Amino acid sequence: MDTEKIFSKLNSKDYNNQLEKILEKKDFSEDVKNLLLSCVYKIDAGYKDYETVKVAVQNKKTYIEEILEIIDKKCKKIIIVKEDSSISKEMEEMGTKFLVDKLEGTIQLMYPNEILLLYTIYKLDDKQIYVDEKYNLIRNAFSELINSGENINNIEVLRDFNGWNWNTEIKEIPEITTNTVYQNLIYLLGIEFLKELVHKEEIVDCMELIQTRLTNLYKRENAEEILNEIYKISIIICTGKNEREKKRLLEEKEDLQKELERLENKKELLEEISVSKKETLRRIKQIDTIISDKKLLEEEYIKRNEKRPEYNKIINLKHLTEILNKERRKLMTAMEQNNKLLDPKNYVNVKDGLTKQLYLLEDIELSEEEKKERKRKYLLNLQKVFIKCFYIKIKNAKEKEEIIKLLYMIRYYNYMYVTGKEQIKDIEELKAERNKLENALIKKAYELKVINHISSEETTNNEIIRNVLLTKIISMENINLLLEDNNEVLEIKLYDADIYEKSIVIPVFNKKAIATKFNKTIRLFI
Repeated sequence: MDTEKIFSKLNSKDYNNQLEKILEKKDFSEDVKNLLLSCVYKIDAGYKDYETVKVAVQNKKTYIEEILEIIDKKCKKIIIVKEDSSISKEMEEMGTKFLVDKLEGTIQLMYPNEILLLYTIYKLDDKQIYVDEKYNLIRNAFSELINSGENINNIEVLRDFNGWNWNTEIKEIPEITTNTVYQNLIYLLGIEFLKELVHKEEIVDCMELIQTRLTNLYKRENAEEILNEIYKISIIICTGKNEREKKRLLEEKEDLQKELERLENKKELLEEISVSKKETLRRIKQIDTIISDKKLLEEEYIKRNEKRPEYNKIINLKHLTEILNKERRKLMTAMEQNNKLLDPKNYVNVKDGLTKQLYLLEDIELSEEEKKERKRKYLLNLQKVFIKCFYIKIKNAKEKEEIIKLLYMIRYYNYMYVTGKEQIKDIEELKAERNKLENALIKKAYELKVINHISSEETTNNEIIRNVLLTKIISMENINLLLEDNNEVLEIKLYDADIYEKSIVIPVFNKKAIATKFNKTIRLFI
């Protein structure tokens, strides 16, 4: 059965049957086949909870169809490596549990599980987004961050949702910082936008698309702050893994420093521009003379070809004329750039541009410990801008359904990891901004009659709701509350429908301000 016929049946919920038909054509071991079947079964079982909790996710059919297509079209071999083999020893020395060869369509796994298998399947389909060369300093680092972020995001449903509960498996996140940045972008840009960006076949200026969307949604200053922090983070991550890219950027840094030093020495700069202008004008005049005189053109043709290897000879006089005109345009451009430096405003702009580029590269040569500290600093700066942008999302929300989605998003956001030990909800540096954001969201939820009031005192009420919203009950619409006055403290018992989840204690409260009856269950959502 061909792929189109298989995928046409994906409206049925029996994804494992569709996978079995694909596996009939594959020379995989029974262990590998069973692991693949288990993988798809678990995704199917956990996807509804995943979709509920995170909100911004792909359609399940699209997601599973993509996995089946990669297995069908790109997976030629999936090998479970034996523990005592030479490959196993080689992988241990490399510090990896998998090897992926995209050209051969081969995956080799050591100590495999469904999560690792799914991650390698997506690695086999890795698509590097195109970043134009004009973004020279960040094109490789940013592309790598986005693609790694997508791969990590693709395994989240299998990693954190088992069909019963939501439990973030931090040890299964390959790159925590990359994942945090990518999750920020999902909520800021939308999952559909990011997926389309990564999977675009045609060459587009993806950086301009991202900048434009962020600007339109959250204003220019926020867009610039977001991207600057992401650029800094991506360069630290990339140069920490890729020595070749590190070397390239260090060379770029050296060139930028030399150019900045050149601009800062104004006396020598003016002399250099004056000499350069005279030489450029002389060379332009020389080119114009050669082009206008056939005899001189023929002489130039012979002279240049004498120095060129056979494979790179100038074809004819017309070809030479094209070369000379190109050289002339290059000289004119260089002269125009030098002339602009004589304009004080342009001089400042060029100098500022160089300073900004050097700022992006300032962390490359730091120690690993210093890089770790800087990475955390930039990540927290990014969260502060993210929170500012989330205010705009709240302000623009007009319908109850929009507010419900934002409540789920902020709950998910609070449980995101920034480091291997810190979640957003526990970071002291973000507490004030986060509380203000949640208060604004709670206020909007009351305005649109989304949730019930607990207390008429705004401060107490917000504290209660913020704590309630930290529950990991999958469907927050199922949250029921029972309030008890226990020895002058307010105890709030949370229930998932009628199943007890946990208790929240508010030590100081005004009993008369409580807007509901004690010892009576009420729903959180109206």
